[in-house]
Amino acid sequence: MIYGRQYVGNWLQHAHAVSKRYQDPGLSALLVVQLVLIFVVEPLASQGVAPPLTATGIVIVGLILLLVVGAQKLGAIIIVVVAGTLRLLAAGAGLIWDAPAIEAAGEISAVLALLAIIWTISGIVFGPGRITAHRVRGAIVLYLSIAIVFAYLYQFIAEVIPAAFSGLTFRGADRSALSPFLYYSLTSLTTLGFGDITPVHEFARSFTVLEALLGQLFPAVILARILMLYSDDGKLSVERGAIIATNSAPTELDP
Repeated sequence: MIYGRQYVGNWLQHAHAVSKRYQDPGLSALLVVQLVLIFVVEPLASQGVAPPLTATGIVIVGLILLLVVGAQKLGAIIIVVVAGTLRLLAAGAGLIWDAPAIEAAGEISAVLALLAIIWTISGIVFGPGRITAHRVRGAIVLYLSIAIVFAYLYQFIAEVIPAAFSGLTFRGADRSALSPFLYYSLTSLTTLGFGDITPVHEFARSFTVLEALLGQLFPAVILARILMLYSDDGKLSVERGAIIATNSAPTELDP
């Protein structure tokens, strides 16, 4: 029993070390996959082409596990595992029963998992250390993750209140497709507001206004935080340089 616990502990430490090593490149990889998901895979899925969505989902799950294990946030790991399990159960039940409650359960579990991912990536992007291009791309991942969270929230609202949005139409069996909600979420986050889809219900309006506010505040907060971290890193470099110069300077006792 003790040997088994020691083996599991060593395995977890090894997994954390490997994940930590590839954490920053994982942010860049997640951004690429995220862009493909939003602008290519989801539109194809709404047209009935499902295999790319499954393959992309597997890649995203792997990258998420890499980031969560590397960050070593136990709470985020538990939320991701529980939410992922609920998502799989809801997807399996959806193949047998076509009930709005099952779709709603899947959407809520997706929101919980995404919030845990945002929590994890925020700690990586804004944590101590050098500002790298990977971390800047991680900030973009956070921005797009907000859009995906609200897309699932809008989908949940549309499931519970079918007339919550005006102009949101579906063809055939594509009601579960996320693409229309991603489109509306991104136009709300960036405050484009084309007007082809409008919120009618009070909850839909409230979440739309909240997302628009986050879309305006997020870039300013990100820029301020990155500049502060960059300034702190520059100060530390100057201090290290001064210490090295002081230690290497000749003294009166030197021959």
